[in-house]
Order: sequence, then structure tokens, then C-alpha cells
Amino acid sequence: MNVNKLKRGAIALLILAAITSCKKDDPFTPLEPIEGTIVAEVGEELRNQIYLDLSEGKTTTIPVNSWDIAFQSEGGFAVKVNSAKKSGVWNTGQTNFNAVTAPSTTPGAFKFDNAADELGGTAIGSWGNNSVSEKTVYVIDLGLNPPSSTTGIGYKKFIIEGLTNNTYTVRYANLDGTGERTVEIPLNKNKNYTFYSFQTNAVVEIEPDKGKWDLLITGYTRPGGGPPPFSFVVGVGAMVNTYGGVRVALDNPGAHLEDTDNPEAPVNTFPSSNSRYDDITVADYTALAPLDYQLAIGSGWYQILQPHRDGNYKVYDWKTYIVKDVDGRYFKMRFIAYKGGPNITTGYPTFEYKEIQ
Repeated sequence: MNVNKLKRGAIALLILAAITSCKKDDPFTPLEPIEGTIVAEVGEELRNQIYLDLSEGKTTTIPVNSWDIAFQSEGGFAVKVNSAKKSGVWNTGQTNFNAVTAPSTTPGAFKFDNAADELGGTAIGSWGNNSVSEKTVYVIDLGLNPPSSTTGIGYKKFIIEGLTNNTYTVRYANLDGTGERTVEIPLNKNKNYTFYSFQTNAVVEIEPDKGKWDLLITGYTRPGGGPPPFSFVVGVGAMVNTYGGVRVALDNPGAHLEDTDNPEAPVNTFPSSNSRYDDITVADYTALAPLDYQLAIGSGWYQILQPHRDGNYKVYDWKTYIVKDVDGRYFKMRFIAYKGGPNITTGYPTFEYKEIQ
């Protein structure tokens, strides 16, 4: 749901400016900044991914289980899996496709994409020498449906056969060998990634064009839920379209406070009045050293307080994120809630934003 209070006078004012440009003495009315409040409906069961275009005040909602694997469309050979539903990959170390008939039961055999290292931290890793494949057999755990549950979707085995003329060739099947297919997946250069579903056997449209979105609010797999190194959970965060040139700086008046889930700790009693949101300008963006980093926002805007079973989400509304978007415009934003929806449940990240000069 988008509850924007956008102030759009841009088109009308541009037309007016063109008509009256010859009248140098006429007063000029500056464009009013875009501002609004957005509720990203990821949902209590984390079923959705939400793409955001701040300049347009637009959200695009994608069901999480729509895709399984994605191929970098341009500039590299990264292949990622769907971290939003806790999908993992086991590198079998084998090249005999028919010899792989069951998933590994070894703890830690299945790896997860590392959202903190978008290109170098994929679960699949290097599948070959540039476009020449090593013909390795991988097993993909298709994850959970819904992502908040323990209900597994199942497994597929696959080989990335190679990349020729901007088209991937992938061989895949069920673990018992049934349903085998070899498919060609042409890369869409208008997108950061080209997405494919092993469940529907088709290329699927997921993300908007690379120049049409700024942030993605989504679940993603990260360490947690038990002792390391083999415990992982799906948590919600905001990812940045670094491919599109989006950069983020953080104004954090509580940076000196220790990060903890103790509800009585200073970081969790820090007053909202410490926020500098109302005073933030573009000058702060430069001064705060903006980051070229997918998790420049991530999940750092909230904490689940002890005891975790109570579902008490502390939102750090005194943190202000300054976003340079794909259009080169600057916005300040702060998260103000994690719960929402008709039943006031988790999974409804809410933030306010405003264009700054």
C-alpha cells in the first residue's frame, strides 16, 4: 500500500516556465519538493518484495516465490539465489549430473548469499572461468513458502552450462532425474539481473528497469536464530540499487551507543527528539561520506528487543538516511514503524521521506 502525500507540481510548472520564459521579469515559483509516507507491505509471513522509486513515489510489489535464481545481466558473471525465502545452494563438487540424487545432510553444506557482499558473496560463487563453465553440479534448496514458516519447497539440481551471446544455458532436474530440462536464458540488459523460476520453468519479470528503482524492501537470509556458524533466519531490510548509482549516507546521532537487544540499554531508550531529520540538507550527504553498498540501510533501523518471543520491534526513528536516487535527486528518509496492516502485525516497514536541496 502506498499512502504517499506527494506534492507534484513538476509537469505543470515546467510547461508554465516554457510559456513564460521570454518574460524575464516574471516571478518564478520553485518546484515543491516531493515528500510522502510509504508502507512497504512485505507482510507478516514475508511473502512480498517491494521495489521503490522515490522520485515517482512508486512501489512495485513482487511475490517472493516468483523466482529462484538470477543472473547478472551486464558487467559480470554473478548468479544469485532467492535469499528472501531462505534459498541455499550446495556445491556438490561433482560434474556427473546423474550421480547426484540426494541433498547433503552435512551441517553448513548449503550456503546462502551474503547480502553484505552482493557480487563476491554469492552461494554459487564462481561457476567457471568467465563464461566458460566448470560444469559443476549444484543442488538448490528452493527455500520456504511462506518465508516465515518451516515449510520447504523442495530441491533441484542444476549445471550452468555456459554463457554465449548474452544467453545462459542451464540444465536442471529433480534430484531423482525426473523433469530434466536444458533451457536458454537470454539476459535482459535493461535489468540488473535476469530472473528464472525452476518451479514454473520460465524467465520471469521481477525487478523494474535498472534506472526505475532506488530501494528494495525485502526479507533476506542472515545469521541468527541460534548458535553460529550454521544458524540463519530471514529478516527484513532495505537494499540499495547500487547498479543504478544509488548511494546512501547515514546521520546517526546515536552512533556512540552500543548495539544491543537489551530494552533498557541506552540505544533503546535514546529519545526520538535527538533526530536531525528536520535539519538535514544535501550538504550533510557529502559530509557524511555516502556508501556504495547494497546494505547501506539494511536492517540497521530496528532491533528486536528481548524477549524476542514478544515481537517487540524497536524502530530507531532518530536515524536519518540520505539517499541520492537513480535520477540524481536527494531524499532524506527515516523509518517510523515496523508493524502495521489491518491487524497491526509485523512485516509492514513504514518510512517518511522528503526531497532535499
